[in-house]
Amino acid sequence: MTSFNLSSSRRSTDGLRLAAALMLAAAAHAQTKVTPPDGDTISLPEFSVSASGGENSWVASSSISGTRTNVPIQNLPRSIQVLTSEFLADIGADTMSDAAAFMTGVTSQGKQDAVFDNNTFTVRGMRQNRHYRDGVKEGFVGMINDNASIDRIEALRGPSSLLSGVVEPGGMINQISKRPRTKQETTVKVSVGAWEYLRTEVDVNLPVTPKFALRAVVAYQDGNSWRPWESSTRRVGFLAGSYRLSSNTILNARAETIKYEANVAIALPGIRIPTTATATSATAAPTVGNYAFGYVPEAIVPWDFNPFGPNNRRTQETFRVSGDVQHRFNDILSLRAATSWSKSDRRDLRLSGNATTIIARLLNPALGNVAGNVVADEIRWSATKDDETWDIWSYSSDLRGKFSYFGLKHEAILGLERIESRNWRDRADTPNSTSTALGAAPSNNPNALTRYKFPTAQSGALAANAFQPAWAEMTDLSRYTSPNSYVAQNVVRNAASFTNVVSTADDRWHLLAGARRDHGTNAALTGASNPVATRQQLPYENATSGTIGLLFRPWKAFSIYASSSNSFSGVPTGIDVFGNLLTKPESGKSFEFGAKTSFLDGRLGFETAVFQLNRTNTRRQLTDNEILAVLGFVPSGARSIQDNGERSRGIEGQVLFAPFRGYQISTNFSYIDAMLVSPDNRIRNGGPITGRPRSNGSFFHKYTVQSGPLKDFSFNNAVVWVDSFRADSISGTTGQVTNYIPGYIRVDLGAGYRTKIMGRSVAFTASVRNVENKQIMEGLQSKGDLRGFRLSASTKF
Repeated sequence: MTSFNLSSSRRSTDGLRLAAALMLAAAAHAQTKVTPPDGDTISLPEFSVSASGGENSWVASSSISGTRTNVPIQNLPRSIQVLTSEFLADIGADTMSDAAAFMTGVTSQGKQDAVFDNNTFTVRGMRQNRHYRDGVKEGFVGMINDNASIDRIEALRGPSSLLSGVVEPGGMINQISKRPRTKQETTVKVSVGAWEYLRTEVDVNLPVTPKFALRAVVAYQDGNSWRPWESSTRRVGFLAGSYRLSSNTILNARAETIKYEANVAIALPGIRIPTTATATSATAAPTVGNYAFGYVPEAIVPWDFNPFGPNNRRTQETFRVSGDVQHRFNDILSLRAATSWSKSDRRDLRLSGNATTIIARLLNPALGNVAGNVVADEIRWSATKDDETWDIWSYSSDLRGKFSYFGLKHEAILGLERIESRNWRDRADTPNSTSTALGAAPSNNPNALTRYKFPTAQSGALAANAFQPAWAEMTDLSRYTSPNSYVAQNVVRNAASFTNVVSTADDRWHLLAGARRDHGTNAALTGASNPVATRQQLPYENATSGTIGLLFRPWKAFSIYASSSNSFSGVPTGIDVFGNLLTKPESGKSFEFGAKTSFLDGRLGFETAVFQLNRTNTRRQLTDNEILAVLGFVPSGARSIQDNGERSRGIEGQVLFAPFRGYQISTNFSYIDAMLVSPDNRIRNGGPITGRPRSNGSFFHKYTVQSGPLKDFSFNNAVVWVDSFRADSISGTTGQVTNYIPGYIRVDLGAGYRTKIMGRSVAFTASVRNVENKQIMEGLQSKGDLRGFRLSASTKF
């Protein structure tokens, strides 16, 4: 039996020594006294951020995602957007997926509960499947999150490896955890809604002493879906503590656990727009009459039809623990040393079958055997048990120096980071239920699943959307007797960075310049199962990433900037034509020019940027002809090459405006042209990339009545739009788009009322999402929710 040593001994030896040394050094001196105002966090201002415009502000004046320290957004020559806790509450976002529509240059590829980890985004036209929590990379894209423990979401657009190491070139999306505050306060919120939606949240902030504060959050959510057999439940627990060890030394600790269970619907393609009268979808076979799979009239196959039932039974537990010490040595030097651990245990029990057969059979039951299918009366099932665990430790330090010389202000940050990531994935299948030929006998294997039965089946017929026996059989773990694949991977990355922000004394010029060096080792065991897995030494991952930008403020309220940055996102797995491992990290490089404004005492803010972004060294699989031209024969196994490339160009803008008291507006827009530029298929170069829209945006506004009989009533409205230029399928012979995913405009409405009951502040809200009940494709294979309502009541005391 092959074993794989995933011992934490080296992690403890190297990482904990580093963290301990930094923390001991941080406690050495104390000079300038720090006293936070009532209601503020216990932290040093160098390392903390907050909203800037009052209790209900959507405006954030600073960000920590730009340099890992608190720097005013107006001084950074980078494009940054912050969604504050107040804004997240007003749009009713339970998760980051809900908030994505209101982020500039970002489009969601599917909601968090969608199957196959559709909790991904495109940022500036590039796929983004790496998320960050408090500046630390999460284990994988499907790591569950909930906004109950989130204070704000920061989006740093463009390559950002200087700050975060491994990251996709489109940008970095960073979730910032809630912090304890010095004001005692408890918030309780209960929400109900369509499809038996129920959510409760309790947020308790407790200043135990003037030096010590706690914050505890618990949340519970349960609900079904507009599609049959789809549902989810989650339980969230979060605890954070802050302690002022001395006037200049702060200790912080945070812990979170999320337990998630779901029955998830299959990610079926939905409405598609053929570009010509004769065009068919890439998954159109079989066609039935004038219809092809993918654009079937709802009169025949309803929008909410769920042929696979509870296709994916998912359970997941997520744990996050982190802590840091912040210390100010004097007016010049300060330090933050941090460590974090996160873990995700996930099990998917996933059905596989032929959805096209099911759809085609329902289109015309009289056809019997439909062209392109084997049989119409029943189809075979199999199921996969997919167990996956991610375990990540990180250790980091940021030494900040603040200097003044020659009429300049200079902030320098020296950063060190170590990340240890371990991933186990073990998959096994149920035996296949053998032939589905008409009249063939079912499998004799007792672990095979019962075949799908149509309403017209000769024996055991079941009505459409009836409960199929396999949906219960797949939960029996003893049936998964066929090994599929096993992976145990160990990645260790060490990095050092040096970042500088240099400003003139009059704050008219600001220079951002920095570089980061990453060195990573990567080893794995792979095989059909653990007993037969073999060790695979993967290549070193070395990369140097830099950022340089210059911002000029000709007058106080207006700035222009230019910047260039690059990133890397690791070496893709695979072997080249000669059987050697691929070695080049995927990388990105961007140039952008932008402008930032802040008029009317900060009540009107506008930011816009134009950019070009290039992604290189992406992998593609070689064709047989290409392999023959080099080797003269075709070996077994896939062979790859890293000559694929993508490019996006675009313009984006965002506006925050408070024209008068009680009224706030947030709007964003982006136009992005993403295309292939390297030889995946030479006839496609210059053509679009599937699933990427050209333009999208949102408009959200809220008005709270200030006086009169409707005082303290509020009304809000959101409009979200995505264009219809999302290519769905592209011809490999002509390079032409054959189908597009339709665009959409989604309209939401909401209202609220705040009052006092028995001396306590109480708020009521009501909202309707997708008012027009439109059939929306949020992503390539993810349908958006139909019209739904929510009612909420909350109190704060």
